[in-house]
Amino acid sequence: MLNIKKYGFLSTLFLLLFVVGVVSTNKESYSLLTLENIDQKIQFFSPVIKKLEEKGVPYDFILELIKDSTVNFNERYVQIDVSLRKLPKGSSRSNIYQKLVNEEAINRIIQFIDNNKKTLTEVNEKYAIEPEVLASLLWVETRHGDYLGNHQVVSVYLSLALADQNDFMEYNLKRNKEKLNPSKKELVELKTKLKQRSKIKANWAVNELVSIYKNKDKFPMPITQIYGSWAGAFGISQFIPSSFVKWAQDGNNDGQFNLFQIEDAIHSAAYYLHKHGYGPNKEDKRKALYSYNHSNTYVNTIMLLAQKTNEKMASNQAQQIIPPLPSIGE
Repeated sequence: MLNIKKYGFLSTLFLLLFVVGVVSTNKESYSLLTLENIDQKIQFFSPVIKKLEEKGVPYDFILELIKDSTVNFNERYVQIDVSLRKLPKGSSRSNIYQKLVNEEAINRIIQFIDNNKKTLTEVNEKYAIEPEVLASLLWVETRHGDYLGNHQVVSVYLSLALADQNDFMEYNLKRNKEKLNPSKKELVELKTKLKQRSKIKANWAVNELVSIYKNKDKFPMPITQIYGSWAGAFGISQFIPSSFVKWAQDGNNDGQFNLFQIEDAIHSAAYYLHKHGYGPNKEDKRKALYSYNHSNTYVNTIMLLAQKTNEKMASNQAQQIIPPLPSIGE
């Protein structure tokens, strides 16, 4: 059962939710809170509202977001995990995303290249980024748009912006203790790391909300209608709001920056890699891909997919130009 006394600014709210039956007596997590009353929402998100106002975001804009019935808190977005035990030097939990590297993936990437040859040729000529690299990147990100995510971007950032509140740091401390079972010495390290990471993530989320406000007219649709990953990235190329503002491109020249359209997504991903130093040598390629997603496993996967795709396309082409052997007796 939820200990109401434990959670400072949420106590009144949870008591109300308990009474109306929204929070069950055997629930020990926040789960998804649907706050129908605007006063409840304002109270719940008040720490975020204060931070946004301090950064120059008008209260009316914040209120407009919070009033939207689709905007709510979800515990998944505020969950923060901390690692205590470093892997031995040179080792890795996984060198690649195994489920994404297979024959079907290679065939899908080749088909994507064929279907979008014109656009991929344009960006290759403009930025010198190989079609197989872009096609592999977009496969890893969203399977070429098949998996865009169903998490509302505004709710993601409003929720995560609460991560540095004591209530949620206690919540995440409990989660990490159960997962890591730390020693007394490790517990001290866990608390320190969790506090630091919570502040970093909360501030990052606030800054993403500020970016949304400052550039609200650039988005191709109302921001509350944009859905994406649980981490707040959206579109086929999976940009966070600040990246969208800086790097999104109008690939089909329709006057909009719409990452849900394949031409815009391809041009935007290519432009991002170009601006982050993508070049002809392997080191430059890896560096640019790592800037897209800070994971060596991510980089390894894209590089391997691109290699295998290139090899298969070369093999397919060779088979097409090799003449058949003459029949016996000819």
